[in-house]
Amino acid sequence: MTSRLFPYLVSELEQAFGIDRAAATPESTIEALGLDSLALMELVVRYEDEHGAELPETAASRLGTTSTLADICAVLEHALPDEQWPAQPAGGTPS
Repeated sequence: MTSRLFPYLVSELEQAFGIDRAAATPESTIEALGLDSLALMELVVRYEDEHGAELPETAASRLGTTSTLADICAVLEHALPDEQWPAQPAGGTPS
């Protein structure tokens, strides 16, 4: 996994939805984590609000409950300029 956004996404899943970090792998789907499309959209909106980025509708339409966390990271990364990327969590390293 080369996404710098993955640790942020896992942290948001844990905080907002109580998802166990160990269960959240790049290959995990939203559905496999026990979430639905509404939770996915909430996750995207939280990201947009926190970073002042807006995901284009065409990009958002590519996401669904069968999207993996790696898929979601890839779509979100294209919506956020490099200088606004979230910092790594304490002790975290880019994967």
